[in-house]
Amino acid sequence: MDPIVVILLVGLAIIALVMVYTRTYLNIIAEDNRCVDAWKVVEKDMVRRGDLVLSLEATMAERVGRGSDAIEPISAARVAVEAAEKPEEKAAASDALTEELRAMFAMAERSTVLMTNPDLVQLLTDIADAENCLARSRESYEKCVRGYNSRVTSFPGNKISGYRYRPRKSLTAKARHEREHELPWARF
Repeated sequence: MDPIVVILLVGLAIIALVMVYTRTYLNIIAEDNRCVDAWKVVEKDMVRRGDLVLSLEATMAERVGRGSDAIEPISAARVAVEAAEKPEEKAAASDALTEELRAMFAMAERSTVLMTNPDLVQLLTDIADAENCLARSRESYEKCVRGYNSRVTSFPGNKISGYRYRPRKSLTAKARHEREHELPWARF
């Protein structure tokens, strides 16, 4: 074989490898950026819900009275969401707040005194909307994480990503998938 042909073939192979490496690395960076952006949306929705829950606490304190058994767990769960720093901790605290809100919504539905207050009903509706937005943004984040993890853990991404890009942890609790239930605020 002619040495020029061999040099051309080796050169083309090197160029192809560099292109694959570069494209894969850029795809990993793009997926990582998508995950970061999706998490920012989740955090923004958590802040919005936290503001609404703070308003709910004030409204419930006026209606029911300070130190109520319905307000204290919600306040503690809201503070836990605000105090959490890692995404996994924030997601777990957010799930706990959602469960406390479900219990409070169920209690509010049984109380005619609370449900006759139009401001409280509007606030409950706003919180339900915020919960739905948060659920959609978490779902979008989970989709980004799945795409990122598949890119980082499959070949050639697993060889190229190195130690900088590691698979992300999923925020979805296994128990959440196991139980299907209707949200109590879906009727507002």
